[in-house]
Amino acid sequence: MLAILIVMNNYFHDVATAMLASLSILLLIIYRQVDERSSPEQVRLFLTVYRKFTGYAKIALAWILLGGIPRTLAYKDYEWLPALGKGIIPALIIKHVLMFTLVGLGLHFWRLLARKANLLQSKSGCKFTGGV
Repeated sequence: MLAILIVMNNYFHDVATAMLASLSILLLIIYRQVDERSSPEQVRLFLTVYRKFTGYAKIALAWILLGGIPRTLAYKDYEWLPALGKGIIPALIIKHVLMFTLVGLGLHFWRLLARKANLLQSKSGCKFTGGV
């Protein structure tokens, strides 16, 4: 039973990483369509989406941090040794470097977006509270 829980945790940990990266990319794409010259409705829509995506990103980040604890504790038995037996250690290393990079870039972009969301709010006068 423990093995099933560890494997499921690892899967959802990967999904949370992908979710954080995807939300960041989607919000950047949406933001590129909005600037200080945009209508109040467009700015309000961006800020609403930003607020919702921020909530989802916080959940994903919490899972990444909390799910990383059992994943780290079980890493040798459930990831390293199976990869060693299959001869795919380089793939495992690349996967984890990519995951760390995605989380780091996601957090970096979110911080930029928080500043831009606050700037848009102050210039447009739209109500908005929040940020990461």
